[in-house]
Amino acid sequence: MRVALTFDDGPGPATPRLLDVLAAHGVRATFFLLGENVVRSRDVAVRLARDGHLLGNHSWSHPRPEAISARDFAGEIRRTDALLAEIRREAGLAPLRGAFPTRLPYGPAADDPRLRALAALDRTHVHWTGDFSDWVQPPPEPAALALRLREHVTSQHLAGLPAVLDLHDSSKRFEERFATAEAVGLFLAAGDLEIETVPGSVPSA
Repeated sequence: MRVALTFDDGPGPATPRLLDVLAAHGVRATFFLLGENVVRSRDVAVRLARDGHLLGNHSWSHPRPEAISARDFAGEIRRTDALLAEIRREAGLAPLRGAFPTRLPYGPAADDPRLRALAALDRTHVHWTGDFSDWVQPPPEPAALALRLREHVTSQHLAGLPAVLDLHDSSKRFEERFATAEAVGLFLAAGDLEIETVPGSVPSA
């Protein structure tokens, strides 16, 4: 079953544990990083790149669509692009061919100025097929979250579709997500999965 593991809002306190889990299973994921959190945990972002994970752009400050103009959001994307390029260099990697994959915080909204900003930058929003509210407090119980991930992947597979899982390894407030890291370990232990990174976008409908 084809599945892309994607993580938003990091790096954060739980990201090193999550990286250990992914390494134990030989899995590479896509991390949509916040510029502000990369500044706070630059060493973790460098490890992400060195471990072979795909770095994605999740903006600098995680703005809501009604709280930012297209011009200012484009500036956030450019600023985060520049920081991610620095991270790749520090990790000893060649420059990325093409643009960093980009995901809008909260997903796209009606009349979203951030979508206009991406269009002006010749970028697209990388959506997901399933969101699992692992960002709520208190966090979901890991075994229950792992089961929900498995059920979604199975449903997508039966429909002949890949699954793009939207999970979170931190937040704009630099929160910990250790329950997510544990759930991912349980999910991967079940096997029968073809894990891939996200090369482009999936429909947002």
